[in-house]
Amino acid sequence: MANYLFISNSSNFKIDNNIINHINSILNNENIQFTNKQIKKNDFYEWIIKENIIDDFVKKKIKAFCVNLPIDINFLEILSPRKKKLLICDMDSTIIKEESLDEIAEHAGIGSEIKNITRKAMNGELEFKEALFKRIKLLENYPLEDIFALNTKIQINDGAKQLVKEMKSRSCITVLISGGFSPSVSYIAKILGFDYYHCNNFLYKKNNKKIVLNGNILSPILDKKSKLEITRSYLRKFNLTLNDVISVGDGANDVNLIKKSGIGISYRGKQILNEVADVIFYHTNLKGILYLQDYDL
Repeated sequence: MANYLFISNSSNFKIDNNIINHINSILNNENIQFTNKQIKKNDFYEWIIKENIIDDFVKKKIKAFCVNLPIDINFLEILSPRKKKLLICDMDSTIIKEESLDEIAEHAGIGSEIKNITRKAMNGELEFKEALFKRIKLLENYPLEDIFALNTKIQINDGAKQLVKEMKSRSCITVLISGGFSPSVSYIAKILGFDYYHCNNFLYKKNNKKIVLNGNILSPILDKKSKLEITRSYLRKFNLTLNDVISVGDGANDVNLIKKSGIGISYRGKQILNEVADVIFYHTNLKGILYLQDYDL
């Protein structure tokens, strides 16, 4: 096991030598032995801590120094291998900028009502299944062809394409697991090149010769428990362990998986997920997941 300090960002702000030297000074003053390394100039730096772990007092000093800077600070223990063998990604507000169901609702003219339900679910204020059924019932009679049209407007988050491409190039298995629905999840999985994907499925009916949503969902439901269960099925299939997993998400339905993964990342996530994640990225894009594993880009 190795102990690390990472500072990172993906904005116009540049991490410079003044910042690096100040952090070095804090560690030296506390007699902490370390080596530091530039992973990506101005964007991503790591400190490998030798022997003694950074205690809470030192962590607070480093965080206090950086509090007004647009950078992420993460203290992390990583068990070998550092380059993980199974990547599990959430989709909505993680791989893509949008909440896909919210975008459908907006187009259907009931955006605010459904967004409020989504917000409560992601914050853990409402059970995922209950929130899902409520939203889908409100979308009854929405045309399938309109979902296909909205797919082409989905915005991919910065770094997502490179994340999947680079990890696949190192023989990592890449899986997209979403509580969202197949017309959008399958589309994103295909254009980014994920090896596998899992999601929920709408049920349909015909209305005036058009295929529309019937207000119900195909069982079984992919809920907050499912992501970890699906991940375990891949561990058995490929003879891996949870330590081989690096996962990323943003909400309450990602908690069970994130806290069990070898490296679990909250990407601009809700507080309920931040509390269990190993890494929190607010200012760092998805390429940061590669830098955490010491990928040479």
